[in-house]
Amino acid sequence: MPFDLDRFERAKFAPRQQSVPVEALADFFAEGESPVWVVRGLSANELHRAMEAATRQKSVEAVVRAIAAGGDQVQAVRQALGLTADTPGEIAKRLEMLVMGSVAPKIELPSAVKLAEAFPVEFLSLTNTITELTGKGSDLVKPAAASQPTPA
Repeated sequence: MPFDLDRFERAKFAPRQQSVPVEALADFFAEGESPVWVVRGLSANELHRAMEAATRQKSVEAVVRAIAAGGDQVQAVRQALGLTADTPGEIAKRLEMLVMGSVAPKIELPSAVKLAEAFPVEFLSLTNTITELTGKGSDLVKPAAASQPTPA
């Protein structure tokens, strides 16, 4: 049976999502709220952007050095960006993945950096889940079933 390109073109897709338990972060959830972080798979463009994070980090480092010719200013600019000169490329990639792949809570880079530093196992667990979801592709969105007529 050949690939049904017409059916594929008509299909609607949504990123796969998964709830990830983050028990170590329970203190930061509202009382009675389950410590769960919701992540999603990335699109091809988002994945590529994350994979380029190490290269961008080197470019940012060059800009930082050009702006501030040493001393405390360089470190202050690096910290404001959330990356230090010694941040490994893989971590820079995962930071980008977490920012783009977090559904609830939505976070920005400085929060992702803080999470990675303070809770490295949870950080890796979340980004591993994002990687798995990305590898599985999008979910096929099925049209809502027609409701049964209700008697008057």
